[in-house]
Amino acid sequence: MPLLRRPTRPRLLLVAALAAAAAGCDSGSKLCPVSGTITYKGQPLDSGSVTFLFINPPGPAGGALVTNGKFKIAAPNGLEPGTYRVQISSPKGPGERTPEQIAAGASTPAKERIPPNYNTQSTLTVEVTRSGPNEFNWSID
Repeated sequence: MPLLRRPTRPRLLLVAALAAAAAGCDSGSKLCPVSGTITYKGQPLDSGSVTFLFINPPGPAGGALVTNGKFKIAAPNGLEPGTYRVQISSPKGPGERTPEQIAAGASTPAKERIPPNYNTQSTLTVEVTRSGPNEFNWSID
């Protein structure tokens, strides 16, 4: 009959570290994984992007492509814990050029189908935490 061994301190520390990494931010990094889903008019958003902007101090922080309603930022490219303003974008089809853009020879921009209150004028905010799971879901009508 085998003898039961008492767990050693290094083994207990390893198990604790693995559990913490699985739950939230990578213990060896300041960055946290972020993921979620976005629906548009009741369906998964077919394509687009989600951008996370630091609120304090203001500025860019990270983002991901949205495919079939899902986005994911892995821990190595993740976000630091904090509060972010979120912008969602999904351009489709040709938009319109201003007279200045026409005079400058600029190409026609894509038309944004997501309402401004979800992108350029977004008031959406999220809190990324070390403990996670940092999964965010939005439904846009």
